[in-house]
Amino acid sequence: MVGAVISAVNAARSRAGTRFLIWAAAAAVLAAILDFVPLFDLLGYDFSFALGLLTALGAVDIGCGVVAAARRRGDPADVPRLGARAIAFALAIVVVPLLLSLLNALRVRNCNLGAGLAFFLLLPVATAIVGAGSGVVAGLLFPRRGRLVAFAIPVLSIVWSLLRMYLDPPVFAYDPFGGYFPGPIYDEALRPSGTLLDYRLCNLVWVATALAVAWTVCPPANGGAPAPRWPPRHWRRRPGIAAAALVALSMILFTRRASLGFHLSKSDLLGVLDGERRGAHVVVRYATAAGIAPADLDLTMQDLDFRYRQLRDLFTVEPPEPITVYLFTSAEQKKKLVGAGGTLYAKPWQHEIFVQLEPFPSHRLRHEMAHVFAASFGDRLFGVALHVRWKGPIPIPRLASGLIEGVAEAADFTDPDGGSTTHQEAAAILADGRGAPLAELMGAGFSALSGPRAYTLAGSFCRFLLETRGADKLREIYRSAGDFPAVYGAPLAALESEWKAFLARQPLSAEQKARAHEQFRRPAIFKKVCAREQAARVGEARGLMASAPARSLQLLQRACADDPGEPTLRVELAQATAAAGDPRAALSLLAEITRDAETTRPVRARAAALAAAIHFHENDPDNARVALRDILAVATDEGERRQASAKLRALDDEPARRTLGRALFGNDVAGSQDPVLTFFLLSEFARLHPDDALGPYLVGRQLSTRDPALALPHLRTACDPAAGGSQIDAGPKQALTPDFRRECLRLTMLGAYRAGDLMRSAAAARALGAMATDEAERLRVEDFLARVAWRHTRD
Repeated sequence: MVGAVISAVNAARSRAGTRFLIWAAAAAVLAAILDFVPLFDLLGYDFSFALGLLTALGAVDIGCGVVAAARRRGDPADVPRLGARAIAFALAIVVVPLLLSLLNALRVRNCNLGAGLAFFLLLPVATAIVGAGSGVVAGLLFPRRGRLVAFAIPVLSIVWSLLRMYLDPPVFAYDPFGGYFPGPIYDEALRPSGTLLDYRLCNLVWVATALAVAWTVCPPANGGAPAPRWPPRHWRRRPGIAAAALVALSMILFTRRASLGFHLSKSDLLGVLDGERRGAHVVVRYATAAGIAPADLDLTMQDLDFRYRQLRDLFTVEPPEPITVYLFTSAEQKKKLVGAGGTLYAKPWQHEIFVQLEPFPSHRLRHEMAHVFAASFGDRLFGVALHVRWKGPIPIPRLASGLIEGVAEAADFTDPDGGSTTHQEAAAILADGRGAPLAELMGAGFSALSGPRAYTLAGSFCRFLLETRGADKLREIYRSAGDFPAVYGAPLAALESEWKAFLARQPLSAEQKARAHEQFRRPAIFKKVCAREQAARVGEARGLMASAPARSLQLLQRACADDPGEPTLRVELAQATAAAGDPRAALSLLAEITRDAETTRPVRARAAALAAAIHFHENDPDNARVALRDILAVATDEGERRQASAKLRALDDEPARRTLGRALFGNDVAGSQDPVLTFFLLSEFARLHPDDALGPYLVGRQLSTRDPALALPHLRTACDPAAGGSQIDAGPKQALTPDFRRECLRLTMLGAYRAGDLMRSAAAARALGAMATDEAERLRVEDFLARVAWRHTRD
């Protein structure tokens, strides 16, 4: 046995050189290290991507070494044989890493070995083939500097891919040697795609083309390995014909890279987003085929212009040129074209942001615009908090990711999304023991932390610095990438203590603490169980729940088996179980979730809402009422209370169950419902119950985003029962509860603004501010009143 191994090693050394053994050892060591690094410790995309980068260098070196060894031995093997030999050796160096990762699955849960093997084939294995072929070509065409050229090929290829990411819109990249970079880490769901397979097939065509060209120009030498002979009269005819055909095919594939989904240039994207709206400070690109109403585009332009002026006043600087906003119709379209789905992003150095259509007013536009504003005081290359210090001839870059996102969050502080301010959420995180040290948070380690926690803590700290030290100092700390002693005259630890003392004084209700506990409970992607596969499973299961509930159930059963401690997965499983026709089993699952002492209040409310839906569709209104009252007992925000209260009202009488109940509970447990039918049912409820203000409120709510002018009379009647209205005969006698009245005023505020009635909008905003029960709502009202005042000056 030992003798056979030694013979195999000696044979490999004679045909590929010692470099094969070195790269095989390096790949094995890297795999062993990755097996103990979270997220990389299972056979999946991340392990395969990291191994593929090393494989790229090893494969080109091995390919070049095979040619060099053949020359030393005087081996007359032709190009196809040399290529096959190099590919075999390059593939051999990834065998041990694959075995180590498979063995590691005995220690670390690996949720989808099939997907992991597919990634392994499409990344390091495909890279080994491409790299080995490229190394052979380099060794053949450049006998003296073949190794240098071989190493330069993958390095230059990856650098070129990075340059394209810098210059062009996409944040994903396909590269023959780097494999595939999917984009933002916050889009967790990831499985092998058909596009990646197509790209790797194209890579095989390209490397076959290079080998065919080398075969053509490198006829066998006298008694030795092939050598290049550049005069065309020495070229081989049959390989030349094959090479010409492959060159033509390769050029066709390369020119179609945008349509194939491999890479989209700026001109390609402008061909899709072919519409343009241009303002004084912002240019919006959108797809005319999407049918966006001109009024909605006007509103978007107003929203962007207002946020631009707010940021200019806040930072006291502005970008040197207009901001280009790429407006996609959906997250799915954005994911397909530029590589980011639910994640919005900016390219500050290009003065560009990439967003999708959202209801007015968007709560995320200002954050992305702030990144572009920050480029005015960021580094020259990327416009971010990056600073290079020199230690002798060695540049030491410092990237302050926490400042990059923290400053953007701080800029968006006045329009919180939810029932708590950023400061209150940060205080709740610290009180819950989930806060990371600022020294870790402010630097490049930001991305390794839980996204929701990291953004909130960084945003709160940067807002604290802005409020206590001013915008000038904030710009300086951003420019310095976190040199706190030089800018603030105090170390970060001292500023952190001051900030924490400030947060300790923030008022926090029990509901806010409970909501934050759930909102910030989940760990970072690096600490989740099979993060990418689990996210893909849940997304697929949700999409199939109405159309293929049995398949949805199977996916969620596997997800729960792999991560049995995650309560939100069990709620999803219960819903799929009910949708698949077993409501009793679903209710049993929900009861287990509710009995679990570790279940948070928001998850309890979600479980109770699902239980109520199951009881409703099982024609059991009494138990549905019990579940809905459970929601009211544990609800942590107004939305949960309004939903539960409206559904309780739907159970009061038979006409309400047939109209309001069907509209709110949907046609089935999966929640499927036709929007036209929903509007009809709500209108019927309002007609059958003219004394209940809930009817006009719900009708107005449905109309508010479609035609605010039609919605306002209904909302006025609902908000102010004594007022009546020109389009409504008389005001209802049963008034809205405070939760509903606040939401009715909010809808009136937005609807009147959209309809151009700024006086009514401001009046509704002031009334909402007077009724506000939390600081977050008061901040939103102040922000909106500033919007109304700005529009008065604009009009």
